[in-house]
Amino acid sequence: MDAVQLKAVYALSTAVRSLFHVLGDAVSTLHKSSGITAGMRGILESVTSGGPQTVPQMARARPVSRQHIQTLVNDLLWLKLVEYADNPAHRRSKVVRATREGGRLFARLRKGEVEAFGRLSLDLTSDELDSATRVLTRLSDAVLGAGWQAILDDYSKHTEEIDA
Repeated sequence: MDAVQLKAVYALSTAVRSLFHVLGDAVSTLHKSSGITAGMRGILESVTSGGPQTVPQMARARPVSRQHIQTLVNDLLWLKLVEYADNPAHRRSKVVRATREGGRLFARLRKGEVEAFGRLSLDLTSDELDSATRVLTRLSDAVLGAGWQAILDDYSKHTEEIDA
């Protein structure tokens, strides 16, 4: 990557982090009366849209700690919005799935988001938004790819040498 690309990637990553926090706050504010946090909403979306999943699968997809996802799942279990079910791929590892009420609640939350975001005045075309989605997906795929792990391993070795 050349210096111009590197500067652009850094600016994009800063904007993405900012947008992540802004959207998280917006969704939490929008759903405050439901008692659902942005994290809990994310779990409901995962198991409603993506079907039943294990806690480790959800953690890898974000990527966050398994313990963090387990805390969110526990909160949703307590509210009876998700439940555990047998995992056909593994006898001891259960999958998390939305209950009927959890699915209905997610549909209401999503409808509220669509209505709220539909009221935004954006100076962006659908093509621009689609292009942004493609760029972010490609960047995400690159970071999740095997090349990134090699970079991390090399960086780790380099910093160990400096610290020694």
